[in-house]
Amino acid sequence: MVKIYGSDSCFHCLKCKQMCEAMQIDHEYLDVGDRDVALEFKRLFPDAEGIPQIIWNNKHIGGYVGLTSEINHLLNIGEM
Repeated sequence: MVKIYGSDSCFHCLKCKQMCEAMQIDHEYLDVGDRDVALEFKRLFPDAEGIPQIIWNNKHIGGYVGLTSEINHLLNIGEM
C-alpha cells in the first residue's frame, strides 16, 4: 500500500498518483490542503521541505524520485 501526501496544485504529486494508477498499485492520495491531513503530515514528516512525501508499505521512501525508484526496482525483479 502506498500513501501519497500531496496537493492537486503540485505537478510531481499528481504524477505520483498517475503512476500508481497506471501501474495498478494500491494507493491512497492525501491532500495536505485538508486540515487533518496537514496535521498528520507535520507529525510524520517534521523536517520535510516539500511535497509529495510517500510511504510505501509503512516505510518513508521520499518523494517522486523515491517512488520511481521503487517502481523500477519492482519491475526489474518481476514482482509486478
